[in-house]
Amino acid sequence: MIDEGLKALLSHGYEGAGIGPILKSAGVPKGSFYHFFESKEEFASAVLSTYCGNNQKVRTRFLHEDKTKPPLQRLRDYFDYYEEVYSSGDPAACACLLGNLAQSIAAHSEVLQRELHRSFTAWQEDFKSVLREARDAGDLPEHLDPDETAAFLIDAYEGALVRMKAEGSIKPLQRFSTMTLDGLLARKS
Repeated sequence: MIDEGLKALLSHGYEGAGIGPILKSAGVPKGSFYHFFESKEEFASAVLSTYCGNNQKVRTRFLHEDKTKPPLQRLRDYFDYYEEVYSSGDPAACACLLGNLAQSIAAHSEVLQRELHRSFTAWQEDFKSVLREARDAGDLPEHLDPDETAAFLIDAYEGALVRMKAEGSIKPLQRFSTMTLDGLLARKS
């Protein structure tokens, strides 16, 4: 049910994702939904939590496991991985659940707003950790604060994903990489 909910929320957004079709796709009887969840909002929160848990595993793999690579290379590898993921499908259909829900429902749901805040904070902490390593190694431009830079990277990346979806092209993600990884984070001699 969670997997089908994720597909529906990514494809149709919160408002467009009907519980009936999700249950049908998951092979779950319609009356069973309320045995698992009190509301669509609670269900969306569970889907978001699972989605973020999966993303945390990807961040851990790329950002924290292979310390033989320099920190900024690990950050680049992380973004390259997702660029490849998004390139392999229809860019207009690809999306980030955090961005989708933040734009559509967060202002109307305290439950989802809290879950989104928690998820964005965890993501920012992982980036901040890698950027601190880069600063300590002398690889991060001195004028960049790791925490603010981590927040900016997420803000810019989410914007690139929105634009990618709107344009049906991977170009906004490529532009993000060029401007941030090759531009902003490039060490100036």
